[in-house]
Amino acid sequence: MLEKEFVPYEQALALKELGFDEPCLAFYNHQSILIMMAQENEEEVSTWKNSYVPLGKQYAAPTFSQAFRWFREKHGLRNSITDFIDDETGIEWDYEIAIIGTDLDEKGNYKPLVDYSVDDETRKFKTYEEAELACLLKLIEIANEQQ
Repeated sequence: MLEKEFVPYEQALALKELGFDEPCLAFYNHQSILIMMAQENEEEVSTWKNSYVPLGKQYAAPTFSQAFRWFREKHGLRNSITDFIDDETGIEWDYEIAIIGTDLDEKGNYKPLVDYSVDDETRKFKTYEEAELACLLKLIEIANEQQ
């Protein structure tokens, strides 16, 4: 089930609107169905870019790793996802986002854009994948605010 490796359709569209145009191993068609690219031969793998259909309703489907790398390289935003122990519910997950190289304030204190917040019940995710998607949504929001 490789589908879980790729960002969902709505986020692929949001990434395209932010300018994401990297080669991807899959794309979403006009019916929002994930289509995996075929391997042409042993040495070449087909890829899909958003610029292939500039006016179409097909969107490159990056993996989460590609999307996070793109935010680091194009927007200077880094992220991390970590687990923590909740005494009542066990292991939970959260994320952090910071601007690369500027996450320290004038006194040298660590101050990311979005910090781990174990006291905020809305920021406790039961699975890594839930935290990963929430982190991606927040990165999209931050990048939209930067434009």
